[in-house]
Amino acid sequence: MTNATKRALGVSAVLLGLALPGPAAAQSMPGRKVVEVAKDVYTMTGAGSNASFVVTDEGVLVFDSDIRNNDLPFIRKVTDKKVIYLFASHASGDHSTGAWYFREDKPVYIGTRDQIRAYYQNELKEFNERKAQGLPLYKGAELPPPSLGFDGTMSVLMGGLTFQARAEGYGHTSGDMTMYIPQRRVMFMGDLLNNEVHPGQAEAAGVFFANIQGTIDILTRIIDRKLPVDTYVPGHGAVHVGRGVQDVIDQRDYFVMMRDEVAKMVMAGKTLDQILKEFKVPQRFAHYDPGRLPGILRLFYNQLIEKGL
Repeated sequence: MTNATKRALGVSAVLLGLALPGPAAAQSMPGRKVVEVAKDVYTMTGAGSNASFVVTDEGVLVFDSDIRNNDLPFIRKVTDKKVIYLFASHASGDHSTGAWYFREDKPVYIGTRDQIRAYYQNELKEFNERKAQGLPLYKGAELPPPSLGFDGTMSVLMGGLTFQARAEGYGHTSGDMTMYIPQRRVMFMGDLLNNEVHPGQAEAAGVFFANIQGTIDILTRIIDRKLPVDTYVPGHGAVHVGRGVQDVIDQRDYFVMMRDEVAKMVMAGKTLDQILKEFKVPQRFAHYDPGRLPGILRLFYNQLIEKGL
């Protein structure tokens, strides 16, 4: 274990085995590109979910990975240093299934305790089902569990930088993680933040489990922290370098305004089918890519019906 690994400090740490099997090859989806977010901080975006990496003198930290995107070649274009840490913002196929690509570096793979639970409850099952379908992407691939889990907060010190991971609670999923890097004035948000696209509804095994009010509460708490962050990196959508907390405010306001508009339609007696057909996105967000709009409208509708207006 490296000195950097030994300096990983966590709350309620849970150690599990990390099995990293032999080689496999894959290409990133067309349109994948690298955005330099801050000094030594990079985000791969433009195809599927966003993933980030940070280069230090002691090695590389990766935040999020998707088996559909082999992002290791992008990292190797910047540095030949090993990946020491791999974090996942939440348990989801497009954010926590790419550990396979980093197996030769044998990083410490870190998630929240909730992500570890989700791994054994549904994530591994879904991965193996896709693999059993014979999809070329999954041939020979494996999905290892996180090797280190935590509750609350966890700080990793590496190469003169502090990486502050926080289990934010139940929002987009039942266990969302953010990571703040104070020396670079950057925060990785996972799917708690989506820029210029409608958020996903966090579906797994046919169950929609994103929590609207929980997401609003988490975003409000992040805003209220008043951290000196120049760039909040989203889980999906464009990275707005230097825009600061306004991106988080926009996302919080999106959930409030969209929920209220759906609530008005529910109170007027509209069915879900009618809402899907007639809903008008508020002007502030009308430019968002409409691809995921039906899914998030279903989530708003179902939670309003379930939890009340």
